[in-house]
Amino acid sequence: MMEADAEWDDWKAEILQQLRQRAQQESIGCLTEPFTCHGHLQDQVESCNREITRLKYHNQELEQQVEELEKSGRGEMGKEKGTALTKANKRITELQKKLGERTEELVASSKQQNDYVAKVTNLMTQLRQRDDEVVKKDNRLRDFLQSQRKWEESKHELEEQLDLSLKSNQSLMDEHRAVQLVFSSMEEKNQELQKERDRFRSEMIHYKLKYNEKVTSEKQKMLQMRDQQLQSELAAATKTKERDPPPRQRLEHSLPEVLSAPSICPATPLCTLDDHENEVSALCFSPDGNYFASGGADKVVKVYKWRPETETMELKRTLQGSNASIMSVQFNQQSKQVLAASNDLAARIWTFHDTKPKHNLTGHTNKVMAARFLEDNHKVVTGSHDRTLKIWDLQLKTCQKTLFAGSSCNDVIKGLGSTIISGHFDKRIRFWDLRLCYTNTHTLHIHTHIIIHTKKLSPDYLNRSTNANEINLQGKVTSLDLFPNRHLLLCCSRDHTLRLIDLRQNAITNTFSAPGFNVSVDWARACFSPDGQYVAAGSSDGTLFVWETLTGRPKSKKEHGRDIVVCDWHPKGQLFASGDRNKKVILWRR
Repeated sequence: MMEADAEWDDWKAEILQQLRQRAQQESIGCLTEPFTCHGHLQDQVESCNREITRLKYHNQELEQQVEELEKSGRGEMGKEKGTALTKANKRITELQKKLGERTEELVASSKQQNDYVAKVTNLMTQLRQRDDEVVKKDNRLRDFLQSQRKWEESKHELEEQLDLSLKSNQSLMDEHRAVQLVFSSMEEKNQELQKERDRFRSEMIHYKLKYNEKVTSEKQKMLQMRDQQLQSELAAATKTKERDPPPRQRLEHSLPEVLSAPSICPATPLCTLDDHENEVSALCFSPDGNYFASGGADKVVKVYKWRPETETMELKRTLQGSNASIMSVQFNQQSKQVLAASNDLAARIWTFHDTKPKHNLTGHTNKVMAARFLEDNHKVVTGSHDRTLKIWDLQLKTCQKTLFAGSSCNDVIKGLGSTIISGHFDKRIRFWDLRLCYTNTHTLHIHTHIIIHTKKLSPDYLNRSTNANEINLQGKVTSLDLFPNRHLLLCCSRDHTLRLIDLRQNAITNTFSAPGFNVSVDWARACFSPDGQYVAAGSSDGTLFVWETLTGRPKSKKEHGRDIVVCDWHPKGQLFASGDRNKKVILWRR
């Protein structure tokens, strides 16, 4: 590389030297002849001037001699005088003739000199022009040389980059070969695992068939025992003439006694809260009824203080820290903490004293749709679209357990004892017993007409699991709400219906629907009234629907301009709140 650069520099120097020699030769050679001729002419002019001066002087002397001769020889020797005068006149004529010739030569020389001066002037002008051209060409040559040096530097840089690229490419090729080897080994392992999975699946199917046969035989035995018991009860009933209560009375017996004032049926808007900057997707009253929280797509949770004396809501806190939409909110039992689920793959807990989160529950790989406190308030359950549920220990600040549901979770609630209930995208409601090591303890398969039970089930829910009826819901589950007696479950689904499920019988006891009622989103929330006399949900056209639990008779009221997404009753039942996708929360009264 260095030898090539040296040869290149020598070649440039030689070209520059040749150009300069040619310019010098051309500038001098074109002026040699004019300068020589000019010198000769100048010499001739000078000699002619000297000759003219000499002839003038000689002429003056002759004229003086003639005058003297005329003065001295007037009287003497007239003939000699005439002869001398004639000779003098001839001599003067000759001298005048020579003077004329010399004058003509001088004029011709002067004219030729002027021509040569004009020619020299033109040549000097051409010389200056050529000098200017030489300067311009020198400047251009200098610019070309600078550009050449820059291009050479760029060339060196590109060569260095090329070397680095070749080295990095070689390293990447080596890594690619290593990854290919690892991939090949992993592919072999994957094939082995596939074979093992197929083997396990065939074994599982075989065991399931055996288990189903066993369950069928046990059911037949139990049906026989029930028939015998029924016959004996019929015989006893015939004797005592007692009759069973009608179905409506059975549903009334399933509802608890009202311990407080009856809940209102929302009919009149009390006030409107429009503090959110975007749609409202979650709201909740605190257990003591003194506070109210709402959250939505503006990524904040608004906490209000309820003033019953003036029947107004006072904004107390704006809880920040979420990076996406708030999907659910809940107070703890002491009404001192707020739990919110967010679409930024996390759930957060705030206290009333801080506007920043106290706990950040991160670990899901998709948006978190629901989060609930468990009874001891030291644990939280979250449900996500990553098809898992997670149990969080707030004291240890860790995820205690991950439950794999196999479908996106839209809502999760706390059941009785150690049981939690989740609603999913695949139209199923799943029951989980946290005391057991395996996951699904009891699954209601919605729309598939299949019910699966494990060997160990929660006794509070599953005393009659072997006699469970098939449940057929035609839409994705959007929300769940559990009645305070923990035996009635309200389910909202995308088939535009609400269903009331008796968990003691695993049966649907009532279905709520109405003309114009449409569930608009997968996170639409329905709720029970505190006394269980009403259920409520919002429709896609902004209409609020309220059904009587016993009769299923609907009532509707339209005050919202867009889809109603969420609603909730005050714990004492004297106030009702609903939120829509138009940034509005309406509080209702009787």
